[in-house]
Amino acid sequence: GGVMIQGPAIVLGDDVNTDELHPSCFYSLNDDRVRDGFLRAVEGREGDADQNMQGKIIVGGRNFGIGSSRETGARVFLLAGIQAVVAVSFARIFHRNVLNLGLPALACPALAEYPLKEGTILTVDLSGGQLLFEDTILSTKPLDPHWQNVLQAGDLAPYLGLEPIA
Repeated sequence: GGVMIQGPAIVLGDDVNTDELHPSCFYSLNDDRVRDGFLRAVEGREGDADQNMQGKIIVGGRNFGIGSSRETGARVFLLAGIQAVVAVSFARIFHRNVLNLGLPALACPALAEYPLKEGTILTVDLSGGQLLFEDTILSTKPLDPHWQNVLQAGDLAPYLGLEPIA
């Protein structure tokens, strides 16, 4: 048992920085404007900003989310309807930012050996720490119990007993 998340993969590469994921010109307090910037500057994916991302799972390579730590760079994932992010490895601040917002983000070092195809259906087993696709099962790095509790609460605010951030 446990928390299972399933959806089609959006596959991004290594060293994808937050300015590609969400260019600073889309920084805004207006959620629609923020959403419009999603993936806007990732090479070859410029048109994705207009696609329906609801329920998809982002798959990144090494150092996913390097660069600026603007909070909108993390919030845009939720606004776009992304269910989870899995990457070979994460930039630390980005990883903390998305977890703070209640977005599951799991590191899966073994993923480096498995180039996934766009649209592959992934299952993320949050409690079991596994990533499943086709006939493959990979282990993910276990999340610290603190982060498991934050995700269970929805995001950092209710976990801390505060009003929701969003």
